[in-house]
Amino acid sequence: MIVKKPYILESIIKETDNVNLYRFRAQDHAPLDFTPGMFAMLYYRDQATGEEVGRAYSIASEPGVDYLDFIIELIHGKLTSKLELAKEGDIYYISAPYGPFKFDTSLGSKFLFLAGGTGIAPFFSMLKYTAKNAIDVDIVVIDSVKYPSSIIAKQDLDALQALEKPKIRYVITVTRPQPGDGWTGATGHIDANMLAKHVPDLAERVCYACGPLGFTKAMKDLLSSLGMPTQKIKTEIWGE
Repeated sequence: MIVKKPYILESIIKETDNVNLYRFRAQDHAPLDFTPGMFAMLYYRDQATGEEVGRAYSIASEPGVDYLDFIIELIHGKLTSKLELAKEGDIYYISAPYGPFKFDTSLGSKFLFLAGGTGIAPFFSMLKYTAKNAIDVDIVVIDSVKYPSSIIAKQDLDALQALEKPKIRYVITVTRPQPGDGWTGATGHIDANMLAKHVPDLAERVCYACGPLGFTKAMKDLLSSLGMPTQKIKTEIWGE
Protein backbone atom coordinates (compact mmCIF):
# COMPACT_ATOMS: atom_id res chain seq x y z
CA MET A 1 0.00 0.00 0.00
CA ILE A 2 1.37 3.39 -1.02
CA VAL A 3 1.19 5.96 1.77
CA LYS A 4 1.08 9.58 0.63
CA LYS A 5 1.83 12.10 3.34
CA PRO A 6 1.18 15.84 3.20
CA TYR A 7 4.26 18.06 2.97
CA ILE A 8 4.38 21.85 3.12
CA LEU A 9 6.41 23.67 0.49
CA GLU A 10 8.80 25.59 2.73
CA SER A 11 11.17 27.25 0.27
CA ILE A 12 12.05 27.64 -3.39
CA ILE A 13 15.61 28.44 -4.42
CA LYS A 14 16.33 29.38 -8.02
CA GLU A 15 19.49 27.49 -8.99
CA THR A 16 19.57 28.26 -12.75
CA ASP A 17 17.22 29.82 -15.30
CA ASN A 18 15.11 26.66 -15.42
CA VAL A 19 16.09 24.66 -12.32
CA ASN A 20 14.77 25.22 -8.80
CA LEU A 21 15.51 23.54 -5.48
CA TYR A 22 12.26 22.86 -3.62
CA ARG A 23 12.20 22.04 0.08
CA PHE A 24 9.11 20.25 1.40
CA ARG A 25 8.73 19.78 5.16
CA ALA A 26 6.58 16.99 6.56
CA GLN A 27 3.35 18.33 8.01
CA ASP A 28 3.72 15.93 10.96
CA HIS A 29 7.46 16.77 11.28
CA ALA A 30 8.37 13.07 11.20
CA PRO A 31 11.87 12.41 9.83
CA LEU A 32 12.29 10.07 6.86
CA ASP A 33 14.87 7.34 6.99
CA PHE A 34 16.25 6.16 3.65
CA THR A 35 19.48 5.24 1.93
CA PRO A 36 21.06 8.18 0.04
CA GLY A 37 20.43 7.86 -3.68
CA MET A 38 16.79 6.79 -3.44
CA PHE A 39 13.86 8.71 -4.91
CA ALA A 40 10.42 9.88 -3.84
CA MET A 41 7.09 10.31 -5.60
CA LEU A 42 5.87 13.92 -5.47
CA TYR A 43 2.14 14.51 -6.04
CA TYR A 44 0.01 17.58 -6.65
CA ARG A 45 -3.73 17.41 -6.01
CA ASP A 46 -6.08 19.88 -7.65
CA GLN A 47 -8.44 20.89 -4.85
CA ALA A 48 -11.18 21.86 -7.29
CA THR A 49 -11.22 18.75 -9.48
CA GLY A 50 -9.53 16.15 -7.29
CA GLU A 51 -7.15 15.35 -10.15
CA GLU A 52 -3.72 14.16 -9.01
CA VAL A 53 -0.45 14.18 -10.93
CA GLY A 54 2.79 12.68 -9.68
CA ARG A 55 6.38 12.25 -10.72
CA ALA A 56 9.52 10.59 -9.36
CA TYR A 57 12.40 12.77 -8.17
CA SER A 58 15.70 11.84 -6.58
CA ILE A 59 15.99 13.02 -2.99
CA ALA A 60 18.70 15.66 -2.63
CA SER A 61 18.54 16.00 1.16
CA GLU A 62 20.18 13.71 3.69
CA PRO A 63 18.33 10.97 5.62
CA GLY A 64 16.92 11.49 9.10
CA VAL A 65 15.47 15.00 8.71
CA ASP A 66 11.82 16.03 8.46
CA TYR A 67 12.15 17.68 5.05
CA LEU A 68 12.87 16.56 1.51
CA ASP A 69 14.81 18.56 -1.08
CA PHE A 70 14.27 18.10 -4.81
CA ILE A 71 16.28 19.66 -7.64
CA ILE A 72 13.76 20.03 -10.45
CA GLU A 73 14.12 21.19 -14.04
CA LEU A 74 11.03 23.13 -15.09
CA ILE A 75 10.06 21.53 -18.40
CA HIS A 76 6.41 22.70 -18.49
CA GLY A 77 5.13 19.18 -17.83
CA LYS A 78 1.97 18.19 -15.98
CA LEU A 79 3.64 18.48 -12.56
CA THR A 80 6.38 21.01 -13.28
CA SER A 81 3.76 23.42 -14.66
CA LYS A 82 2.24 23.36 -11.16
CA LEU A 83 5.64 23.83 -9.54
CA GLU A 84 6.32 26.84 -11.78
CA LEU A 85 3.37 28.56 -10.08
CA ALA A 86 3.99 27.11 -6.62
CA LYS A 87 4.35 29.33 -3.58
CA GLU A 88 5.57 28.77 -0.04
CA GLY A 89 2.90 27.19 2.12
CA ASP A 90 1.38 25.08 -0.65
CA ILE A 91 0.56 21.49 0.25
CA TYR A 92 1.90 18.60 -1.84
CA TYR A 93 1.90 14.88 -1.11
CA ILE A 94 4.93 12.61 -1.03
CA SER A 95 5.47 8.88 -0.82
CA ALA A 96 8.98 7.59 -0.23
CA PRO A 97 11.52 6.08 -0.39
CA TYR A 98 11.96 3.98 -3.52
CA GLY A 99 14.63 2.62 -5.84
CA PRO A 100 17.74 0.43 -5.97
CA PHE A 101 20.17 3.33 -6.54
CA LYS A 102 21.68 3.28 -3.05
CA PHE A 103 24.98 4.55 -1.70
CA ASP A 104 26.72 1.59 -0.10
CA THR A 105 29.93 2.24 1.82
CA SER A 106 30.41 -1.49 2.34
CA LEU A 107 31.47 -1.69 -1.32
CA GLY A 108 34.68 0.23 -0.73
CA SER A 109 36.21 3.50 0.44
CA LYS A 110 36.75 5.16 -2.94
CA PHE A 111 33.89 6.33 -5.17
CA LEU A 112 33.31 8.18 -8.43
CA PHE A 113 30.10 10.15 -8.96
CA LEU A 114 29.22 11.08 -12.56
CA ALA A 115 26.35 13.56 -12.89
CA GLY A 116 24.57 14.90 -15.95
CA GLY A 117 22.50 18.05 -15.38
CA THR A 118 19.99 17.63 -12.55
CA GLY A 119 21.41 14.12 -12.14
CA ILE A 120 23.53 15.78 -9.45
CA ALA A 121 20.51 15.56 -7.08
CA PRO A 122 21.03 12.11 -5.50
CA PHE A 123 24.73 12.87 -5.08
CA PHE A 124 23.89 15.81 -2.83
CA SER A 125 22.11 13.34 -0.56
CA MET A 126 25.11 11.00 -0.58
CA LEU A 127 27.61 13.80 0.05
CA LYS A 128 25.57 15.41 2.83
CA TYR A 129 25.18 12.02 4.48
CA THR A 130 28.91 11.32 4.44
CA ALA A 131 29.67 14.84 5.66
CA LYS A 132 27.12 14.73 8.48
CA ASN A 133 28.56 11.45 9.72
CA ALA A 134 32.22 12.28 8.94
CA ILE A 135 32.56 9.04 6.99
CA ASP A 136 36.12 8.37 5.90
CA VAL A 137 35.63 7.91 2.17
CA ASP A 138 37.29 9.38 -0.92
CA ILE A 139 34.86 10.72 -3.54
CA VAL A 140 35.50 12.30 -6.94
CA VAL A 141 32.50 14.13 -8.40
CA ILE A 142 32.46 14.97 -12.11
CA ASP A 143 29.54 17.22 -12.95
CA SER A 144 28.71 17.55 -16.65
CA VAL A 145 26.71 20.68 -17.56
CA LYS A 146 25.92 22.39 -20.85
CA TYR A 147 26.90 25.94 -19.86
CA PRO A 148 28.56 27.64 -16.87
CA SER A 149 25.12 29.10 -16.07
CA SER A 150 23.81 25.52 -15.75
CA ILE A 151 25.93 24.69 -12.70
CA ILE A 152 23.74 23.76 -9.72
CA ALA A 153 24.60 24.70 -6.11
CA LYS A 154 28.33 25.13 -6.75
CA GLN A 155 28.84 26.91 -3.42
CA ASP A 156 27.39 23.95 -1.53
CA LEU A 157 29.71 21.54 -3.32
CA ASP A 158 32.69 23.81 -2.78
CA ALA A 159 31.92 23.84 0.96
CA LEU A 160 31.72 20.05 1.05
CA GLN A 161 35.01 19.87 -0.82
CA ALA A 162 36.69 21.79 2.02
CA LEU A 163 35.91 19.08 4.59
CA GLU A 164 38.55 16.72 5.92
CA LYS A 165 36.10 13.80 6.06
CA PRO A 166 34.87 12.81 3.60
CA LYS A 167 37.59 13.68 1.13
CA ILE A 168 35.77 15.17 -1.86
CA ARG A 169 37.17 16.42 -5.17
CA TYR A 170 34.72 18.29 -7.37
CA VAL A 171 35.26 18.68 -11.13
CA ILE A 172 32.90 20.52 -13.48
CA THR A 173 33.02 20.05 -17.24
CA VAL A 174 31.11 22.38 -19.58
CA THR A 175 30.02 20.65 -22.79
CA ARG A 176 28.94 23.75 -24.72
CA PRO A 177 31.36 26.56 -23.81
CA GLN A 178 30.60 29.86 -25.51
CA PRO A 179 32.92 32.72 -26.46
CA GLY A 180 33.00 35.26 -23.67
CA ASP A 181 31.39 33.06 -21.02
CA GLY A 182 34.53 33.29 -18.89
CA TRP A 183 34.79 29.55 -18.32
CA THR A 184 38.37 28.39 -17.67
CA GLY A 185 37.69 24.89 -16.33
CA ALA A 186 37.30 21.54 -18.05
CA THR A 187 35.28 21.36 -21.27
CA GLY A 188 33.74 18.60 -23.35
CA HIS A 189 31.92 15.38 -22.57
CA ILE A 190 33.27 12.95 -20.00
CA ASP A 191 35.58 10.55 -21.84
CA ALA A 192 38.55 8.27 -21.25
CA ASN A 193 41.06 11.13 -21.35
CA MET A 194 39.12 13.15 -18.78
CA LEU A 195 38.88 10.17 -16.44
CA ALA A 196 42.59 9.45 -16.84
CA LYS A 197 43.38 13.04 -15.88
CA HIS A 198 41.01 13.44 -12.92
CA VAL A 199 40.59 9.84 -11.73
CA PRO A 200 43.92 8.05 -12.27
CA ASP A 201 42.90 5.45 -9.66
CA LEU A 202 39.64 4.63 -11.46
CA ALA A 203 40.17 0.88 -11.04
CA GLU A 204 40.04 1.30 -7.25
CA ARG A 205 36.66 3.05 -7.27
CA VAL A 206 32.98 2.16 -7.28
CA CYS A 207 31.10 4.35 -9.74
CA TYR A 208 27.63 5.88 -9.52
CA ALA A 209 26.20 7.65 -12.58
CA CYS A 210 22.94 9.60 -12.77
CA GLY A 211 21.34 11.69 -15.47
CA PRO A 212 19.29 11.44 -18.66
CA LEU A 213 19.16 8.12 -20.49
CA GLY A 214 21.75 9.07 -23.12
CA PHE A 215 24.24 10.32 -20.52
CA THR A 216 23.88 7.35 -18.19
CA LYS A 217 24.19 4.81 -21.01
CA ALA A 218 27.30 6.61 -22.33
CA MET A 219 28.90 6.56 -18.87
CA LYS A 220 28.14 2.87 -18.38
CA ASP A 221 29.60 2.03 -21.81
CA LEU A 222 32.67 4.19 -21.15
CA LEU A 223 33.41 2.61 -17.79
CA SER A 224 32.89 -0.89 -19.16
CA SER A 225 35.27 -0.14 -22.05
CA LEU A 226 37.90 0.87 -19.48
CA GLY A 227 37.61 -2.48 -17.73
CA MET A 228 35.39 -1.59 -14.77
CA PRO A 229 33.35 -4.66 -13.72
CA THR A 230 29.58 -4.34 -14.10
CA GLN A 231 29.02 -4.86 -10.37
CA LYS A 232 31.03 -1.70 -9.64
CA ILE A 233 28.84 0.49 -11.89
CA LYS A 234 25.60 1.78 -10.35
CA THR A 235 23.24 3.82 -12.53
CA GLU A 236 20.04 5.83 -12.18
CA ILE A 237 18.34 6.60 -15.51
CA TRP A 238 15.95 9.47 -16.07
CA GLY A 239 13.75 10.00 -19.11
CA GLU A 240 14.75 12.71 -21.53
